[in-house]
Amino acid sequence: MAGVYQHFIPRFLQKGFRIPGNGSEVRSWLYDRRREVRKTNLKAIGMEGHFYAVGAEPDLDDKITMAEEKVFTPLIDGLRRGELDGQGVSEIADLLAHFEIRSRHVRQNMESTGDACISYILQRMADPKALSQLLRPHLNLESPAFAQAIGEVANADQLKQLLAQRPDLLTGEFFEPLIQMAAAQIAALGPSNKQMIARAVKHSHIRVMSESISPEKRADRFRSLSYSLESYAPGDLTLGDSIVLFHVKGERAFSPFLDKEDDLIHVVLPLTSSLFLMGTTGVYRGPPTYDMPREIARCCMDYFIASENKPLFTELTHQIGSNSQWVSEAEVDGIMEEVIQKLMQGES
Repeated sequence: MAGVYQHFIPRFLQKGFRIPGNGSEVRSWLYDRRREVRKTNLKAIGMEGHFYAVGAEPDLDDKITMAEEKVFTPLIDGLRRGELDGQGVSEIADLLAHFEIRSRHVRQNMESTGDACISYILQRMADPKALSQLLRPHLNLESPAFAQAIGEVANADQLKQLLAQRPDLLTGEFFEPLIQMAAAQIAALGPSNKQMIARAVKHSHIRVMSESISPEKRADRFRSLSYSLESYAPGDLTLGDSIVLFHVKGERAFSPFLDKEDDLIHVVLPLTSSLFLMGTTGVYRGPPTYDMPREIARCCMDYFIASENKPLFTELTHQIGSNSQWVSEAEVDGIMEEVIQKLMQGES
């Protein structure tokens, strides 16, 4: 049975970034955006209580552990020894798909995006003036949303007849007290918002991983890539809490998560401080020339680990989180404007 504490960044991957030494504890340097740099036991890095467990799916951690012991750990060990051949492409694709969706980084992004969207709606609708502007165009019997609401009250037919004769009842002094009351009720929903979203996201994340710890559609995107093992000469490679790094075409060149619309150039999986696996779309053009530790830090949500304590890494903690979100605030604003309009127009 699964234990209480579960690693969302597997220790067999973190061990490639261990501090050199023969001590009984296996540790790495932890570079956290909120705390001082410190040596930390790998047992405490990338770990959370009951991360892969809910009542409906208590055995997900056991499924992940079995796959790691039988497939993923031997695969990573082989790659670190320089073993790469065509026979392992399918396993590598499954590994990348697994790493892409398993981490807390994914869950945090789902939570923050959902919270931003719902908070935006509540904020807009808790403002009486904004709520009035949103509702006024739809307070008539021709509005699908309003007609549905009327149909659910007692004496709906009589109310419809009255409103047809007296449309002025939906404006002015009759209308404003209702708006004030509705806005106050919406504002009261705010405090419970985050907890509700966190529960929903956790259940959804666990459900998806219970169906497959390496979703086939995601793995298929990685099966067509050509793979190479690349040395990182400076020895300054880090492992971020997003695990993998995606280089895509477009204005946002680097991402911690691959969207279905993204035009992938290559994917990077750090293996040690001086070695990484690269999957390339199309013709191989050599190793990347960009500042890889910087891009990894920018795509992290909270932290990265390294085998050494260097001023370079300390400086990079200021970059953590700057490119970690899947959806920008401006994109959320645009999405929510559209959603609100569709809701009020009765569209699905």
